[in-house]
Amino acid sequence: MLGRILIVDDDPDMRLVLREHLEPERFEVLDAGNGAEMRVLIEQKEVDLVILDVQLPDEDGLNLAKVLREKTDAGIIMLSGKGTSVDMVVGLEVGADDYVAKPFKARELLARIRSVLRRTKQARGARPGTGGTVVRFDGWRFDSAFQRLTDPQGKYSVLTAGESRLLQTLIDNLGQPVARKTLHREALGYDMQSSSRNIDVLVGRLRRKLDSGDGKENLIKSVRGIGYEFTGAIEQG
Repeated sequence: MLGRILIVDDDPDMRLVLREHLEPERFEVLDAGNGAEMRVLIEQKEVDLVILDVQLPDEDGLNLAKVLREKTDAGIIMLSGKGTSVDMVVGLEVGADDYVAKPFKARELLARIRSVLRRTKQARGARPGTGGTVVRFDGWRFDSAFQRLTDPQGKYSVLTAGESRLLQTLIDNLGQPVARKTLHREALGYDMQSSSRNIDVLVGRLRRKLDSGDGKENLIKSVRGIGYEFTGAIEQG
């Protein structure tokens, strides 16, 4: 089994289609027709990824994404029949790892699923001494092994896998701008389409978590025509 995937969609035909695509790829599939069923399942079983429809009969999918982010470290892929840039931005803002518009090609969805699973599993499996590192900068502490960011006052927030990989990539390129397409590939695991705003949304989420409320300039600077640059001062030792 490559992973346990929970499908949350009120359309039984869509759940069946997804199951028929996923099970031959050696994924275990659970499904729920609404938010209430989803809540029961995530309490009963650990899942690796949730494919979550935006429009559900009993509860908005965006609200459910927030619930999932609070209760599990599973990857989240939002599905929507609208597919507008606004919907995509909102989906990513609430903590989803990716967003796919209906109708979609099975091959594309499978690629997105594998990308999100790869990132979340790497984050889950990381432990100090096995690739995870602690970096201190400007009073902040970033523990990549546990995706934890602690501010100068000692308050911490847990980063998503994408946010953690984004911050690590920026830190690894300290003092130099990193192209948006490079950040997109490193953080989200696949090449950026020309019109995509996913990486900008992810940067916005990370910037808010790096805001200590003291009025200081954010540590992630926009570089016009290129991408973004990390400006923090790394503390040695």
